[in-house]
Amino acid sequence: MTPFEQHFADLSLLVQKHSYEAACTALPSGAHLVEIRGYRLSADWSQREVTITFVAPPGYPSAQPDCFWVSPTGIRLRDGRTPQNTNDANPVPEAGPKGTWFSWHVQSWNPNRDSLITYFNIIKGRLEPAR
Repeated sequence: MTPFEQHFADLSLLVQKHSYEAACTALPSGAHLVEIRGYRLSADWSQREVTITFVAPPGYPSAQPDCFWVSPTGIRLRDGRTPQNTNDANPVPEAGPKGTWFSWHVQSWNPNRDSLITYFNIIKGRLEPAR
């Protein structure tokens, strides 16, 4: 089992405990498109349930994930404002439009310690609290 396969299996088990669903698609470059479906957001967002998408790049885990998307497109804060560091026009590389792009970057990544769960927790930290 590759590190990606093991990390995806671990992530899948974690999200199932919260009634979410994890899915993975291999991309032509060797990257993997990871989706977390049915993720529930707080009432601070315009949508209550979304799909989170991110890319595990070729070379993962030495190369870390960077940025993520939330669909449906056009997610806003409850008061109608656009979330910080987002754009509705940036497609997922190799996959096309997948929702609102969040320009959110890992500050520290250690391939011997960090995993897809680490990145999922970074995404959760960006989405809650809403800003």
